[in-house]
Amino acid sequence: MSRPRFASFAIALPLYRVFEYSLDDDSPPAAPGTRYRLPFGSRTRTGVLLDHGESSEIDPARIKPVLKRLDPEPVLDAHMLSLARWVADYYRQPLGEVVFLCLPGQLRGSRQPAPTRVKRWKLASSDPAEIEEMRRRAPRQHEICAALQSRPAGLTALELKQINPNWHPAVKALESRRILTWDWDEGEADTPPPAARLPELSPEQSRIIEEIEPRLDGFGVHLLDGITGSGKTEIYLRLIRSRLDAGLQVIYLVPEIGLTGQLLDRVRRRFGNGFALSHSGLTDAQRYRAWERFRRGEARIMLGTRSSLFSQCERLGLIVVDEEHDQSYRQQDGVRYQARDVAIKRAQMLGIPIVLGSATPSLESLHNCERDTYFRYRMDYRPTQFPPPRLGLLDVRDSRLDFGCSSRTLTRVEHHLAQGGQVLIYLNRRGYSPVVMCHECGWQALCRNCDSRLTLHQSVNSLLCHHCGYRAPIPGSCPECGNLEIRQHGVGTEQLEQGLSGRYPDIPILRVDRDVVASRESLGQRLRQLQSGSPCILIGTQMIAKGHDYPAITLAVVLDADQALFSASYRASERLVQTLFQVSGRSGRGDREGEALVQTRFSEHPLMQALGRQSYREIAADLLRERHSYGFPPFAKVVMFRADAVALKDALELLEQIKAMLAAASRFSALDCIGPLPALMTRRVSRYRAQLCLMSRDYRLLREVLDQAMPAIEELPGSPRANWTVDVDAYDL
Repeated sequence: MSRPRFASFAIALPLYRVFEYSLDDDSPPAAPGTRYRLPFGSRTRTGVLLDHGESSEIDPARIKPVLKRLDPEPVLDAHMLSLARWVADYYRQPLGEVVFLCLPGQLRGSRQPAPTRVKRWKLASSDPAEIEEMRRRAPRQHEICAALQSRPAGLTALELKQINPNWHPAVKALESRRILTWDWDEGEADTPPPAARLPELSPEQSRIIEEIEPRLDGFGVHLLDGITGSGKTEIYLRLIRSRLDAGLQVIYLVPEIGLTGQLLDRVRRRFGNGFALSHSGLTDAQRYRAWERFRRGEARIMLGTRSSLFSQCERLGLIVVDEEHDQSYRQQDGVRYQARDVAIKRAQMLGIPIVLGSATPSLESLHNCERDTYFRYRMDYRPTQFPPPRLGLLDVRDSRLDFGCSSRTLTRVEHHLAQGGQVLIYLNRRGYSPVVMCHECGWQALCRNCDSRLTLHQSVNSLLCHHCGYRAPIPGSCPECGNLEIRQHGVGTEQLEQGLSGRYPDIPILRVDRDVVASRESLGQRLRQLQSGSPCILIGTQMIAKGHDYPAITLAVVLDADQALFSASYRASERLVQTLFQVSGRSGRGDREGEALVQTRFSEHPLMQALGRQSYREIAADLLRERHSYGFPPFAKVVMFRADAVALKDALELLEQIKAMLAAASRFSALDCIGPLPALMTRRVSRYRAQLCLMSRDYRLLREVLDQAMPAIEELPGSPRANWTVDVDAYDL
């Protein structure tokens, strides 16, 4: 049999094509999924082998030979390559970029990744008197030694950082005194969990597990539709244990790194160290180590955010997607995809079950339950004696607001603090004040790069753009008319924190937003006060709206929810309702009844009235009927072409070219086409944006038009002057 001479490769470029190279005749060809170093113009690139054969349609004289094979065995298996091809085809993304999305960062270049060994520190001297003596004079050193006393196998740098983010000086001092020693560890020890009694299941939890377990041997989408605090996580953990006992591995997805803290502790208590953790807060080396441990089977659970979905292993037996409704599962730049939907496709390809969970399921998932394509399990009760609180409306139309809070809101806050409870206040706006303006001439502080206002941040004494990061000084007078009275309007979390600290000087005020939380560890530090159960006030943005379980919170308050009532997005009502029920669900999860309040100036608005009377499921059913009548998703498919350019006319002209190519398809007239037109935020990061929207109730029809038009569209060159992207199943119009 003749040896294959030619091969096609995926290269991480925004081009809709693969690249052909010739193979070395003296060595056997590698299997698909192997990396090679390839000549590419005057440079070299890393490519992943897709296929090889004996002939090529390209003139052999024009085909360059490969330079070097980089891997002794494939880094991507056949299943992952098939999944990458499906993602590229369904979402109309360049195959090369999708293939490299499936690899950890350390494998995307041509360098060999560092060995997966890590340093592990252990106690060299365990003299209790010596360690106890540190408590007074060197508390950080004592903290580390005390942790090592309970962990004879030692601690890695990542584990030491979780104990104390500033661990390094303390460890160095202990090393110099020969109290600590370290050695290389080729992998984290799969230590068994400490023996612990499992929590008792409620009748509802037991029933659901009994219904799901017989269905775990094949593909099925199982939606846990459970109110906040109903015990969905315990069901996940029981199902994971079932899969591990069968010798299989599990991927467990959460939407944000902020949700991994408490969950990480629960997983470690239940499964020991037999899991890998991957999220954007880790280094490339740490993420590669997690990917490699899972691939080799040393870690049997992969716990992480969106990109963890592409972790590979030989015996995947279950995928869990927690908070399946969350927008964070949608990748908005680079390779555009919906991780929840790709997870479902991966489960289908492997013939394994997938479990979705949420207290506020997406309308897409509820629609699939109505169509009987998903199994649905309702969880209507909390294991505690109190149900989730009903949302109470506080009409603040004629009220004076102090740092965003009405007097009635503050009265309830004081009542709960006096009763020993903790209070959560949700305000989805960081900074001190979102509007800085002159009342004489109407001048407003605007970003020079974006169509947006600058937000005042007192902590850095600057005006900041939350879209591009542009920073400007706070003006002493109006730049337009010279008026000295520059006023601030609106409230952000920074102003709210300052106001509450002044009013309640003896109460700890914990602020959680992107300005003060840079990692999962720093979030954990800020939330540790809540675990004590003592009275405090937690304020924050989306980071505190879901997933956290703190039993001492007895009051949840939402400030300024009205902005979503008049949004241009057709999804605004869905997002608002999900957020309000998620926030209210943080209250009353312990042994005391909870309360939830929403401040509004539009208490008579139909949606606000529904929030006070109906459950999430009832409101979601109304929203689904409304979507059906308008022909919006999930009853239609949306494909959005977007263009950005240095001038708006260039973006619109590029989309007109794309529209002409689409119009040449035989059934284009049967689609709804909107645009081209400027995007809602037309200028962003100094570029102008426009969009062209295609909609159809029949996805096969939409697919047929794309199949005919995309080959010509894909040949359109991108340039610094104007670029285009395509977004299949676009989240917003």
